[in-house]
Amino acid sequence: MDFVTSEYYLYFLPTAFVLAMWLSFGIRKYQISILVLMSYLFFWFASGWHLILLLISTCVDWTAGAKIANSKDNFVKKRWLKLSLVTNLTILALFKYLDFIIESINWVSLKIPSSPEIDTFGLALPVGISFYTFQTMSYTIDIYRDESKKYDSFLDFACYAAFFPQLVAGPIVRADHFKKEIAKPLAMNSMKFRLGLTLIIYGIAKKFIVADNVALHANYIFTEGEHLANIGLIWWGTLCFGIQIYCDFSAYTDIAIGSAYLLGVKLPENFKTPYAATSPQDFWRRWHISLSTWLRDYLYIPLGGSRNGTKRMIFALMMTMLLGGLWHGASWNFILWGFVHGLLLIIHRFGKDIPVISNFFTKSGRFGLLISWLITQICVFFTWMIFRIEDTSVLLSSMKTFFGIGGHFDLEEMYNFLPEIRLLTGIIVLGFIILHGISGKLGGGKLWLSRRNPIVWGVICGTALTLSFYLRPSETIDFIYFRF
Repeated sequence: MDFVTSEYYLYFLPTAFVLAMWLSFGIRKYQISILVLMSYLFFWFASGWHLILLLISTCVDWTAGAKIANSKDNFVKKRWLKLSLVTNLTILALFKYLDFIIESINWVSLKIPSSPEIDTFGLALPVGISFYTFQTMSYTIDIYRDESKKYDSFLDFACYAAFFPQLVAGPIVRADHFKKEIAKPLAMNSMKFRLGLTLIIYGIAKKFIVADNVALHANYIFTEGEHLANIGLIWWGTLCFGIQIYCDFSAYTDIAIGSAYLLGVKLPENFKTPYAATSPQDFWRRWHISLSTWLRDYLYIPLGGSRNGTKRMIFALMMTMLLGGLWHGASWNFILWGFVHGLLLIIHRFGKDIPVISNFFTKSGRFGLLISWLITQICVFFTWMIFRIEDTSVLLSSMKTFFGIGGHFDLEEMYNFLPEIRLLTGIIVLGFIILHGISGKLGGGKLWLSRRNPIVWGVICGTALTLSFYLRPSETIDFIYFRF
């Protein structure tokens, strides 16, 4: 069960809402107990026995956080912090990276005569493991740094670690933020209820109408691996995937935040019109905000940040982006994706201080801003192509064609190759570009819609749901970030 299954909306979420907001009689302890129970039930439906791993992370970090908070001995604090980090990172490494490491060793050993091949373990990737391990680790680290207080109740911490709306794919919530949200009995009012439903419907429409339809073109181009020398096809597939991953991931976030609102909890926003970014740095301030701030606070700054000289800054920035790429998946294309983003950030960091460049963008006004936006988006979408293609041969061919190396532009070939829903996909892509641009200028319409007259609200939401189920592809596509 997940956010694309009807069971979630027909049975699970209504049951959680009724139990937590009505049948708990407004008693906080009962509400938290219900949310923990429903969260573990949700995780069981999503990932089966892997909920044991979630329970291990929860118990270890709860214990480590309490021991660190109650001790004045730095040696003891460090020992418990190490236990937390080693436990979480070992679980993450075993289930997410072990087979990748073995396959990489086998690939290298092919160069060595008579070297034995190591069998992989074939361990299934637990749903959401990258998210909840990062979340529980941050709790222990913050207590160690004296930047946060420990939870007084194990039940509260278990709710923080397993809260089902954001358990599988974020946003990565900080412990202090969640503690404030559940400090008092969870309450519901008409505004929260309307906003929660609006966000859920908004996310459903974004997922089914936009993400799943453009995915058909992106998948067809990059999976089939044909006509990779056609520049038009590569650019179109890259554009479609860039739109897909944003609408897919932000749709999940909208549904997660909306579901949390229905349960009286406010989760932080995770996106801020990323394709309006005018620099690589600006993009990371808008894209997957909870992860980018996590990487900044727990990797970039501890590695030296920008306060210890140029060499240390370059090292910290590149290592942060490489590890950020590896966090997304056990594959070399993700590492390359992180490397290219690190390179772009470094180039931007130094390039903006070059007098010729800074003077051009300062004096050229809106034209300079447009050029900066265009360059940024070309770079970002190029990295999305790297992110999408795990097959090395397909990736290398696509990268060369993207920049016109050995490629050709053939509209007729492009038109004949694409699936039958060409017109619909073209309209969806154009509509997304227009609406995303408007959103960047005027702000999102979700809050605005939730405050409209009930009749207006009902008509718009009903139309969005109708279009979602009428225009959705025949095959449901899982959320991309479920595998991270």
